[in-house]
Amino acid sequence: MKLKLLLATVLATSMVSFATEKCPVKDLDSVKKKAEEKFFEGKVKIKSISPAPVNGLYQITVEFGDMADILYTDCDLKYVIQGRILDPVKRVDLTMEERTKLMKEVFAKKEGELTKVLGKDKVEKLKKEGLIQMISVINTTNLPKANISYGNGDKVVYVFTDPECPFCANLHKEIEKLLSKRKDVKFEMVLLPLPMHKHAEGIAENILCQNDNKARLDIISKSFESVLKGDEKGLSGLEKSCPSGKEVIDKNTEFAMKVGINGTPTIVFPNKGLKIVGIIPSEKLDTLIDIVYGK
Repeated sequence: MKLKLLLATVLATSMVSFATEKCPVKDLDSVKKKAEEKFFEGKVKIKSISPAPVNGLYQITVEFGDMADILYTDCDLKYVIQGRILDPVKRVDLTMEERTKLMKEVFAKKEGELTKVLGKDKVEKLKKEGLIQMISVINTTNLPKANISYGNGDKVVYVFTDPECPFCANLHKEIEKLLSKRKDVKFEMVLLPLPMHKHAEGIAENILCQNDNKARLDIISKSFESVLKGDEKGLSGLEKSCPSGKEVIDKNTEFAMKVGINGTPTIVFPNKGLKIVGIIPSEKLDTLIDIVYGK
């Protein structure tokens, strides 16, 4: 940790030595637009851009979903710098101070959105259970049709899943635990194979080629078993090309990208437009469903 602090301090003081002038503040809107296009290809919006505490740099504030961060760039927008600027005299982490302020703003905004959707009482329950940090609001208009169904209840929960994702495999276990206890819930699975998993798309296409939900459940269950065992041969044996399945996957991916779902598993409550990324233990998921839908 001391070495990191030392390196960050050297980095900051070196920049002060080499850059003696602040970046121009004229027409910052134009600078912001250029930075968005150059660094993020217009896919991520920059909340603000301003001269950094260190001469020769701009400070960039970016927001993506319910996350935010502070980055830096040179005055000519040639490079992006991800790191921390420390004031060695005052012994203050200037970057961390800005990030803390930014995350407070983002969290307050998210809490306001959740309050509009759920009401104050439910938001307070989420805070009490420590669940609010993982939840954000998305637009569920044009939510894809489910590819696999678990359970038959009237409280519907969507899960964007990848048949080769180990985290999805573990969430699958938690879902099975929950469904063994309650019959009022239905999980609708949307297949979202990620490019990093070489067998995922072929397995997903195979699943989508099946006309029977039971057959689809069987394939994804076998896939998750192979993932947890590290059985490469088992995964490759479940792959099958299916053009119509590829079309469904493309539509699922298009929707996911549009609403900011870029990882699996992602849980979505379609009735409220709530999104939760990652594994949730069955007990927490049980509580979450009760809060969102009401007991």
